[in-house]
Amino acid sequence: MDEEEILNKCKERFAAHKATLIQDTERYMIIDWRKADGSIDYYTNFILDKKRGSLIISGDFGDCVATWYNAASPKKMKSYLKDIYYFISKFQCSTDKYIYDPDRAYEGIKYQLKDYMELELEELLKACKKYLWYSVDTEEELWEAVKSDIDENWGSDINPHYSTDMMNFLEELDSEYYEWLYDCGKRVNMRVYLWAVGYEMAYTQLECEKIDKETE
Repeated sequence: MDEEEILNKCKERFAAHKATLIQDTERYMIIDWRKADGSIDYYTNFILDKKRGSLIISGDFGDCVATWYNAASPKKMKSYLKDIYYFISKFQCSTDKYIYDPDRAYEGIKYQLKDYMELELEELLKACKKYLWYSVDTEEELWEAVKSDIDENWGSDINPHYSTDMMNFLEELDSEYYEWLYDCGKRVNMRVYLWAVGYEMAYTQLECEKIDKETE
């Protein structure tokens, strides 16, 4: 699923939501974002400290504090959240922002060793026989051994784990493997997109209501 599809999914989740402005002062803005029927399903509360540029998020699918350390209007904050990785870079603390998939991790490791580093099959087989699987003779068996070790020792989608044998295998091939290993299989947790889209939709809804009132 690409980013556009993810954003559309988030908008669907919030289709029945209504924004309520709890407070809007020179310093703070507080928005409750929940279904119009009052349900707490996908409920979110946003507190914006305009002076510090700090956004505090809490609710049904996790919590987050993101800070820019400079003044930020509600409209400016909406623009900040459009770049999801820029948003993540400002997190001071949050419920898990990334999830990991073992199949994607395997593909990432395979790409790094075979395509990016362009290691020779003989070198890969030698390291594999030493640490993972003693009876490998073909490339197919090599990658089967790597995949098997990952699957057997995987932790969870938020806390991936690799065996000592896997670590030794990778170190044998690349002494700086740790710089890229934990990027393999990593993707942004859906909750982060929901926070960003939820704020944008809630703020936009309130702005539209304000304009409607001013033109009555």
